[in-house]
Parts: sequence; structure tokens; C-alpha cells
Amino acid sequence: MKKSKIFALAALLLTAVIMTPAPVIADEDPKLPFELTAPENVSIVYLEERDSANTCQIAYSQNNSMSEWTTAMADEASHDQTVEELQAMGYDDIFITPQMDWSIDSMDDWHYNEYWDTEGYDKDYHMRLGDWAYISLSYGPEVTNTAWVFRWMGNIKDTEDAFWYGRHDEGGDDYPGWKDVLKEDQYDIITNEDESYAKIDLSKHTIYVRMRWLVTIRTEDKDINVSSDWSEIAAVGKDAQETVVLTKDTLKAPVIKDLRMTDETFNDQPVIAFKLEVPDELSKQITQVKANNGDIWLSTEARVEGSDEWIEMQGDFEIRTGELKVTLLHLLEEGKVIEEGTPIELRCRYYCTQEGEEDLYSDYSEVLTFGTKEIKEGEKETVTEAKDQSEDTTVDEEKEDKCSICGFCPHPLGLCIFIWIAILIVIIVIVIIIVRKKKN
Repeated sequence: MKKSKIFALAALLLTAVIMTPAPVIADEDPKLPFELTAPENVSIVYLEERDSANTCQIAYSQNNSMSEWTTAMADEASHDQTVEELQAMGYDDIFITPQMDWSIDSMDDWHYNEYWDTEGYDKDYHMRLGDWAYISLSYGPEVTNTAWVFRWMGNIKDTEDAFWYGRHDEGGDDYPGWKDVLKEDQYDIITNEDESYAKIDLSKHTIYVRMRWLVTIRTEDKDINVSSDWSEIAAVGKDAQETVVLTKDTLKAPVIKDLRMTDETFNDQPVIAFKLEVPDELSKQITQVKANNGDIWLSTEARVEGSDEWIEMQGDFEIRTGELKVTLLHLLEEGKVIEEGTPIELRCRYYCTQEGEEDLYSDYSEVLTFGTKEIKEGEKETVTEAKDQSEDTTVDEEKEDKCSICGFCPHPLGLCIFIWIAILIVIIVIVIIIVRKKKN
């Protein structure tokens, strides 16, 4: 690439940064397409050095209104309409970001400051918060989300380590490191051949956490940030409460409603949709289980009315409000046709895993009935039993004609076409490097 093109590209990128609208803190709460409340049922647990010396897992749930709106945005069938409703409010897009603040051995020594409201940046777009400021955790439409925190505090031996020592660039990023926000009596120094790092001994200390949502409203000329209230405080360590283990008696059966056929198909099979009620008690149980490295999923089963066999369906299994969708795969018996309008029965139950405990299922929900579209043989995925090689050799012959890696390319000389492309790219890069060295 010529120098002039490189400078032009750099100038374009710089212009894009300069022209990016600065985030504005709303003077009053703007209208939102969902109800904004503090994160609920916050729960945190120590992972016992399974990842790093300090790694904890935090779980947090959102209210049904937020989960339902995010589900509608993520669903291909409802996305366009949801965006149109958003644009009618004068917005281009909305982003929801979970933020976590923390305090050690105290419930009032928090680290929140003004830069949390602008996602860590000052008015000149320089970062002012280090890795210790959890201003952007994972988020999705599920009622409960999780994240790992306190995972990496840096290498004390490396004086350039921005995690531990922060960054102080003149006229650029300027923020403190872990050593500046931790008190010396809150951690021990662990040293080995390669590194030294800080460890918070949770048998002696307690970490308190609180969470909030930062909502960014994107408009044509600016970004508007508005935040929820802080959640109730959760704790991990010496003074933390023990987590309650779920049993079949405490994990109640799902409550499902609004079952309907959709116009969508998957592998030429009908897709059905229904809604799941998520009470506060279930949200609390999910956060506790997820924080402890377990999970709760929804298992959906269906059968033709009058059949003795319930068949597990494929589709959405995350617990969230808004519509869940499943495909009626494997419902058809060989040689049969399910006529349009045939009554189909559907039921659900929860499947729960808990660390150190046996997996458990809840009771089933009530059975809902609906009339399906026609399902014909040969239009569905089938699970075939393995056959003796002497019985049918055509399957093996077909496999030989397909690439074993991507499954569809002609694989010249027995090598996947994508590997050939990768080799060609490497050769081009090597040639460019050699040419440049010769010019120099």
C-alpha cells in the first residue's frame, strides 16, 4: 500500500473518531420502550481458583419488560417492527449495558465516579477508568445473565502492566490501576518465577457488589445515557450468606401460555411459539444457580394427541419473557403424514444443574393443545441408525465425494479449498514482506 493511501486511511479513521457524537447525560429520564428498574437478584460466588486466583462469577436478572423488549429486538420475525417503533420515538438504537461496582470489607467504599456515566471516557475520548471498573458486563435477552469478575489484576513484576499500574499517557488515556484502588491490607502478593500478582483472601475478606443498567439511546446527532438505580448489595467471602440448594419441591413447574403457530419453518417443519411466565422467585433461583456455576433451562416436549410417546423439541431453551420458539422436528412417524389441523399436545419442564448436586427436573407444565400445519415424510430431519457397510455402500461413496472439512467443496488434490485459500494468502504475505525488504 502506498504511503499516500495509508495517510488517507489514517485521516479517515481520525475523522470518524472526531465526528462520533459525545455521550450526553440525560437531565431527566427520557421515554424508553421498556420499564427501567435496577438489576434484580444479584448473586456472586467465588470460583475457587478454577480460572485465576480471584475469579468470581456474578449473576443478575432483569425485569420482564426489559427481557421481552430485548427478545423482540433479537428475534428476526419481530425485529423490523420493533425498530420501527423505536424510530417513531426519535431513536436510532438503544443499548443496555450492565455495570458492577464493588467495595471490600465495607458497604460504603464504592468506586463509582462520573466516568461510569460516559462508559469510561472523558470529553476528549480518553479512557479514565481501568480494568477494575466493571462498566460493561455481558447482556442478553435471557432473564438472567452472568459474567466473570476480578479475573485478572495484572503482573506486578511488569512495571508497564496497565492492569496493575494503570496508564498515564500525556494528553491521552489516564487512569489508575488495581494497585491504586486496592488498599494494602486487602490483598496478599503471590510470587512465582514468571509473575507476581495480588490475591484477595476471601476467607479473611468480603467483597460487596452492587449493579445497575446504563442505557445508551443513540440518535442522529448524539448519544444519551441514562442509568437505573443501583441494585441491592450482594456479597462473596467471609461474611457472605450461603446459597440455598434447589430441590424438586422448590423448583416449580413452568407456566406457559399464548401457544400459536407461526409462519416460520425450520428444515421445512412448522415452528410454534409460546410465552413463558417468569415469576420473581424463579428469577432469584436462576441467579443463585448461575452464580454457582449451574444453570436452569426449559425443556419442551410434544406429541400427536393420543400418542403415548412425548418427543423433545428443538428450539429456544433459555428462560426469558417474550416468545419462545420450537420446531416440530422428529414428531412424524415413518411412513405417516400429519394432516393440517391435527391436534398436537405440548408441555414443558425445567432442567436444573447445580455444582456438587444431582441434576433435577421440575414437574411438567399444563398441557396445551393446538392444530398443526401438514407435516410430510421426508421434509424433516431424521436420525438414522448405523448400517452394516455391506448393506449399503452408496452412503460411503457420497461421503468420499464431499470434503471432510467443509462438507461441500471439490477439495482439489484432497485438500479443502479453504485451506488452499489460506496457503495462498500466506504466500502473498511472504512475497509482500520480501519485496518490501528488498526495496528498503
